[in-house]
Amino acid sequence: MIRPVCVRRWPAIVFFTAALAGSALFLSGCQPVQSRLSLRRIPPPPRVNSISSPPFSAPTVSLGPPAFPAVPKILPKPKILGAVYPGIIPLPSWMPEPWIRVRITQESSTPPYINPRLYRGNIRIVHLPDGRYAAINTLPIESYLAGVLSRELYRNWLPATYRAQAIAARTYALYQIETYGRTHAWDVTGGQNSQVYGGKGAETPRAWNAVRATNGEIMETRDRQEQGAFCAFYSACNGGASQSAAEAWGDPSVPPLVNRVFGTLDANCPEFTWPTMTLSLQQVSQAVNWWGQKNAIPYLAQLGPIVSVRITQRNPITRRPMIITLWDAAGHIGKMRAEEFRLALALDPMRTVPAPPSSFFAIRPDGHDIQLVNGHGFGHGIGLSQWGAEALAQRGWRGEAILHLYYPHSWIHKEW
Repeated sequence: MIRPVCVRRWPAIVFFTAALAGSALFLSGCQPVQSRLSLRRIPPPPRVNSISSPPFSAPTVSLGPPAFPAVPKILPKPKILGAVYPGIIPLPSWMPEPWIRVRITQESSTPPYINPRLYRGNIRIVHLPDGRYAAINTLPIESYLAGVLSRELYRNWLPATYRAQAIAARTYALYQIETYGRTHAWDVTGGQNSQVYGGKGAETPRAWNAVRATNGEIMETRDRQEQGAFCAFYSACNGGASQSAAEAWGDPSVPPLVNRVFGTLDANCPEFTWPTMTLSLQQVSQAVNWWGQKNAIPYLAQLGPIVSVRITQRNPITRRPMIITLWDAAGHIGKMRAEEFRLALALDPMRTVPAPPSSFFAIRPDGHDIQLVNGHGFGHGIGLSQWGAEALAQRGWRGEAILHLYYPHSWIHKEW
């Protein structure tokens, strides 16, 4: 999922445009969390006497260029990542199984052709307000999930991992129906902006077993007087430490989506550590300026050639980068969240800028370049780590216990 390009997530067998455009509990009888294994740690003018004084000519004052846009104390959420929705969505204690609308094609100038036999439910071609078209698959949410799980997980991963993923994916989908879907022609996309969806061809017995075993089960949480579902983001691999959605891109803070240290729990992921990546300052300038223009952020869009890039704030618990500060040749300053920086590089329309797998890295200056060093993880690192979940399943953990670890302060509720 945001796989935000939502960036977005892997190991989906099919890639997070930004949604960007675009993600992710604790019953008795579960094996206890072994902390040793899983959590390491101008002034006024002069007065002139108009009678006695000679004629006064006001000096010519050069106003100079307009002031450079100031960086606000609290960075706004980028428009490309969507609206700021409530962190918690109240739900009735019971509801019938909802149907979900999945955009399965990109918007196009001509109506697309879709073979309806490849999908459950129904297919319709929507004529959008901008004159373009998109194909929408509408189907029951449980059938939708069966076409998601094997595209988000490896087919040979354990049933407990599948059950944990099913509940997280169902919670994410229901949250999108109740927020984004209320004002748009679809609820989710079929790619990594949301969750990767492959239709009937992606369904497997293991996926259907997990969907049926967890039918109607979602995660809920409570914060002050609010109780309900939250956006259960997840990613491939957090690289040893997760981050909150608030820190990543400015969403509301929610108790289950907190910063946690996980050590080497998902070390089996090939991108748990990734090699040094070199970017030219020209490439950084290109990506950052585009990001500022796309999101109407003037202090980024108006930066001149960037001469310095530094991490100026890290999370005190996980040491993941939070704020990246950029200086241009005229001394102007721009700031970005680390996750925004990653997405700006990954979504650059010229496709000439290297895209880091995650925002968990250090920055080392190198002349006219910068190097991203000590990189860890794949994706945004919020919520469940898919590789970490599989590692726990291999140790005998049940799906509910896995969710309890990755989404603390939440519980499982059967909604239909």
